[in-house]
Amino acid sequence: MLNSSEEQSYWYLRLNGFFLIDNFVIHKSKNIEYSADADLIGIRTPFVFEEIGGQLKDWDQTLFQNFDTKSLIGIICQVKGGAIGDKKLFREPYLSYSLDRLGLTSNNSAIAKELEQSPIINFQNDLGQNCQIAKLLITRDEPKKDINYLWVTLDYVYDFIRNRIKEYPKEKYADRNFFSSIGLQTIIEMNELDARKQK
Repeated sequence: MLNSSEEQSYWYLRLNGFFLIDNFVIHKSKNIEYSADADLIGIRTPFVFEEIGGQLKDWDQTLFQNFDTKSLIGIICQVKGGAIGDKKLFREPYLSYSLDRLGLTSNNSAIAKELEQSPIINFQNDLGQNCQIAKLLITRDEPKKDINYLWVTLDYVYDFIRNRIKEYPKEKYADRNFFSSIGLQTIIEMNELDARKQK
């Protein structure tokens, strides 16, 4: 079950065209000393489109300045609604396990070693497709140490979701109950309430 920070992060990535798995369980196994989870992992294909909210102008330009949208994109995301702490994020064995599940290439061990050192890497997979894999951290506060991952705040994520809803207020309000998230339904309803107060 997602907490509120993870849920907002899920919708931020989903509204940017990613197909996601939440709370992906990383089992204790050959190269995994302790069981864990990746808050969100997902892929984005090159021709993502949706008439309502899935057009070029709808994507977050800050996020996509890091990507080539003509590539297959994989993302491994950790969400920290509280203190980040000193625990090392995005360790190589856990990256490799997550990459196996994403299935973009068969060479995940080598990709994971490279990704541990970089926020994003580019490669061609076994089928000759251009791919990118990125690590993303979404937090309440700015990380205090040197970082080697992409990073945005939860405030930024929430603002993006609200602004997306404001772009399509009639459509989102009419269809609000089809969304599986009570949190997202509430944001849509609050947007409608604010709009009515301004009339």
